[in-house]
Amino acid sequence: MEKKSEFNGVVLQLLKEIEKENPKFKEFLIKKYKGLPCYPKLEEAVYNYGITHSKIFAVTTSNPGTSLLTEFLYEGKPQSFPLDRYFLNCKGGKAIKSRLITIEKKLPFIIEEYLKKKKKIVIGNLGSGPGRDIIDVLAKYYRNTDKIKAINIDRDKTSLDRGKRLAQIKGVAHLIEFVHANFLRYKPKEKFDIALLIGVLCPLNVPTCIKYLKRIKKLLKRGGCVIVSNTTRRMLEEDPFTCFLMKWGANWELVYKDEKDLKYIFEKAGYKWKEHFYEPYRFHIMGVGCTK
Repeated sequence: MEKKSEFNGVVLQLLKEIEKENPKFKEFLIKKYKGLPCYPKLEEAVYNYGITHSKIFAVTTSNPGTSLLTEFLYEGKPQSFPLDRYFLNCKGGKAIKSRLITIEKKLPFIIEEYLKKKKKIVIGNLGSGPGRDIIDVLAKYYRNTDKIKAINIDRDKTSLDRGKRLAQIKGVAHLIEFVHANFLRYKPKEKFDIALLIGVLCPLNVPTCIKYLKRIKKLLKRGGCVIVSNTTRRMLEEDPFTCFLMKWGANWELVYKDEKDLKYIFEKAGYKWKEHFYEPYRFHIMGVGCTK
């Protein structure tokens, strides 16, 4: 990956603050980012320092796929350690919350399309984590309805337990079922009208994405739709340092995709491509496809 020669203001602030905490941490980050040789002893010392001081670093290194990272960014609470503050202030971090807000604005319109045709619909949130997007939408628009049933499916029981608490707090627990399972192996009692696949495809190559969507198609009713998200190359271009931190700290290397890529994935998986939309930073593209 080609590195930019200059750091943006948020990165410079991070390096300034990190230098006060641990000069070797700053030295290592710059060298590693620029692709310069780093002694294994120094890297291990910095790695351990990150784990013991940074909440977000500790979480992502222990479990790169955990929803605690996105929840951390959604909450946006002030943090004491420079690296944690950085993730809240960088474009990549802000774009995650922007993605949530954008999906929560778009989803009610899609729900209403289906409610015009059916008395009741089923929504599946695949790899949901706590399922904050579904919880927020139901709490805001459908708290008192009996026309919607949502199912949050995730392998992380801790995330699901958190989702149950959030659903109770927001008064929509009666509308949501929480299932502890791998959604790729899930066999629904009732197929979905709408499925969400948010933040799942980002690290996957195109052939694997096609396999995922083919499997999900079996979970959908005829004419049902799936909404997926993926990071775009714009994130790499505008926030390369955050991409570097994600790769080094969590071994999470993204596979950037654009509209053309998503359309190809949907069509190869046997869907009819419907539309796409972005969050305001345009770091994330959301694609919508329907079963034929």
